[in-house]
Amino acid sequence: MIGIFIVNKRGNKMNKKLTKASLFVAATVLVGLAGQTVQADSYTVQAGDSFFSIASGRGMDPYQLAANNGMTISSTILPGETIEVDGSGQQDAPAQDTTAAAEQGQSDDASTDAGANTYPVGQCTWGVKQVTGWAGDWWGNGGDWAGSAANSGYTVGNSPQVGSIICWTDGGYGHVAYVTDVNDQGQIQVLESNYKDNPEINNYRGWFDPNNSVTPGQVSYIYPNS
Repeated sequence: MIGIFIVNKRGNKMNKKLTKASLFVAATVLVGLAGQTVQADSYTVQAGDSFFSIASGRGMDPYQLAANNGMTISSTILPGETIEVDGSGQQDAPAQDTTAAAEQGQSDDASTDAGANTYPVGQCTWGVKQVTGWAGDWWGNGGDWAGSAANSGYTVGNSPQVGSIICWTDGGYGHVAYVTDVNDQGQIQVLESNYKDNPEINNYRGWFDPNNSVTPGQVSYIYPNS
């Protein structure tokens, strides 16, 4: 009986040691995974990025993405900034030092594509610049954009394409929007601001015929440079 008791006691000690070792390994693995998650949740802004383009690639809501980073959809993000993209960003986190990034993103050319949004907040031109990032900073009113883009080296045509900018030129202020979808009937969907005086960027129209819509003017499209 004594011999059996000693064996069981040793076995219990071995089980305790194995349990402690297993817990240590499990904790180490969890810490490693946690570290990987933090890295995967951060994104460094590239030239031409916007809250819309970043959110679209991750199935996120752009307004929520901006809010998660303590900003609004009208805030300007600059190349080199780091933002949280997992939806758990801290709004009161220390602000990034973007001075160097801002200086790097600026250009002596007034038509630079990577600069900050110079258009009045809430206007259609501001909305498209926010969504695309690559649109020029000094292209004028919406009705001027097709001509300004062509002068800046962009291709302008008459066929809608996803990722292009649609322009209505009516001899006045005109209007611009960002094309998000095109169907076989020639209908499109767009993101735009200042549609019926709505300053926020949104899809207000669903599917519609751009050549027969409430927005007057001759229709053309600006295509992004590849």
